[in-house]
Amino acid sequence: MTYHWDEFSKSLAEKSVPRRQSLRLLGAALAGALFSPLGVGAAWAGQTDPCKAFCRCRNKSQQNACLAACNACDKETWRLCGSCGSYVCCAEPGPNEYGDCVDGRCEYWCAEGAIDCGGICTYLDNDPNNCGACGNVCPAETPYCSFGQCRDERCGGADLNWDSNNCGACGHICPWGTACVFGICSGGGGDSGF
Repeated sequence: MTYHWDEFSKSLAEKSVPRRQSLRLLGAALAGALFSPLGVGAAWAGQTDPCKAFCRCRNKSQQNACLAACNACDKETWRLCGSCGSYVCCAEPGPNEYGDCVDGRCEYWCAEGAIDCGGICTYLDNDPNNCGACGNVCPAETPYCSFGQCRDERCGGADLNWDSNNCGACGHICPWGTACVFGICSGGGGDSGF
């Protein structure tokens, strides 16, 4: 029983686990808790191979195919997709990506706010290889991507769009009474009375 509780709590703590796998782990933990007083838990506790617990196929060839797919997934049953005789091991989702088994197929999609740029999910507001748009690589003179624009961040990480002491370029100070707006000193035009 402890094994199943450990697996369930570990899945909650480590990373997002697909709903289907969370329910399987919860069911195994609850079943262990319910049946252990009846002596069934001792027999179940000896079963440590998650592939054998997961694969319950009708015939030997389907069972062997399921076990092979499970072992190819490093025994991570949550990555298995399909049904007996046709299970495949889904690749783990990449950075900024989610994945799950949908209608027997491995499906992947970008996290909220991320954009698919040639099969890689990224955030266009801070990726120097996809800054503001897919494939827009920041040049050497402005190698950093901030708010979707390539910038020169050598001046202490200042945002050259909004920093009145580094407006549009490091060290460019806006005159008194003006503000830096999108890298241009603007505003002012009158005496404040001070």
